[in-house]
Amino acid sequence: MRISISDLGAKNDGIFNNAKIIQEAINQVAQAGGGRVIIPAGGIYLSGSIEIKAHVDFHLENGATLRASSNYDDYTSEHNIKNLTNGEVDEFVLPQRAFIVGFKAHNARISGDGIIDGNADNFIAERGQYIHKMRGPVGGRDQYLERPFAIFMIECKNLTIRDITIKDPAFWALRTTGCNELLIDGIRILTDLMVPNADGVDIDRCQNVRIVNCEFVTADDCISLKSCSQTAQYGDVANVIISNCIMTSTSGAITLGTESVGDIKNVLVTNCIVKDSHRGFAVRAREGGTISNVRFANSLVQTRTFSDMWWGHGEALHVTAFSWDDPAKGTDGNIERTYEGFVRDITFENISCVTEAGILNYAAHPQLIDGVTYRNIDVKVKKLSKWDARVDLRPNGIEQVLHRKHNAFEIVNTSNLTMENCTLTWDSSSRATYGEAIFNQGSENFKNTGFTESTSVN
Repeated sequence: MRISISDLGAKNDGIFNNAKIIQEAINQVAQAGGGRVIIPAGGIYLSGSIEIKAHVDFHLENGATLRASSNYDDYTSEHNIKNLTNGEVDEFVLPQRAFIVGFKAHNARISGDGIIDGNADNFIAERGQYIHKMRGPVGGRDQYLERPFAIFMIECKNLTIRDITIKDPAFWALRTTGCNELLIDGIRILTDLMVPNADGVDIDRCQNVRIVNCEFVTADDCISLKSCSQTAQYGDVANVIISNCIMTSTSGAITLGTESVGDIKNVLVTNCIVKDSHRGFAVRAREGGTISNVRFANSLVQTRTFSDMWWGHGEALHVTAFSWDDPAKGTDGNIERTYEGFVRDITFENISCVTEAGILNYAAHPQLIDGVTYRNIDVKVKKLSKWDARVDLRPNGIEQVLHRKHNAFEIVNTSNLTMENCTLTWDSSSRATYGEAIFNQGSENFKNTGFTESTSVN
């Protein structure tokens, strides 16, 4: 079955709220057993929240634009995440709104060459020099807890998201929770680089995931793998392939962890390009979970430092393990934030880096990070920004930021770290602003073979 929303009276004037019409088209196709709902080319279709159903291909034609309403009242209570999932997902530390949402929408697709516009510009309360302040509803909670996800799909088996562009999300662009056999292929996510929390793709407790052939220009992490505290029923993050992607971020290109109550394991990242980003590839264990069996390979990474309003400090590769909050002080969020995270068996190989802040490995104590390998890593260290050096350990309730020189390879409280055939080239014009080639403190069983160091003259 195929239905174009224009056949049901939808208006492409960018003013009329088409949510009821779009939902009726989705419902009709779902009741018929499946098919395609078409957002046609031409004009702008404004809408409040809508729900994707099982076996529905939600298709945006080339030239189509579906824009999220900036009126908080247009995100209806039936699409509130807690209500939609009958209380199965009840997160008090994250928003409950989403523009496009799905729950148990098995075999659904979101496809086409059109644009899903999150309308972030109309959620901005105050434009900042380095980061914007966003608007929440009158009488609502903090704006972080109110802005809508652009797309949030929950417990949708065999979900495919292909070819679309997600533009200017007001919060995370695409979140999937408990979606197994997930394919994200050929999409573009383009955000305002000063909108806080404007992540690209957030994978929460999904298994058997492929993110391939995508382009990301995002304010916050381009891709983030998470195992959030209120979604434990969906298990760990496992068996994830990320390949052939191009990424730019005011924060991090790929981040594993931060929200990592459950485990994150069996992850392969390959053939990716990171450019002009605050952080490259990051493994950031917190909240009691273990991140293990991860390979980053065959990639190009270029990073620089931005304002300290954004997490990161310009490092190309990053492995840290701490508690999010100081256990001695307690937490105003999840109790898990007082638990330390663990890292096991991480490999970086065949990666070429141009970086302002080198490579960071840092744990609260040696038992947290065990087994990191850097093989055939080519690192060029050069001052690229106006910002003073800082080692950013956030989120870390005990010591967030260290204000001192960067070292090219920093290894603190890390067990069984191995460097094989790594090369370091300092930029001569900025060498004096850096510390040591290899800084090793409190680490156990560090091995280094085939390391070379030189200074370039530009």
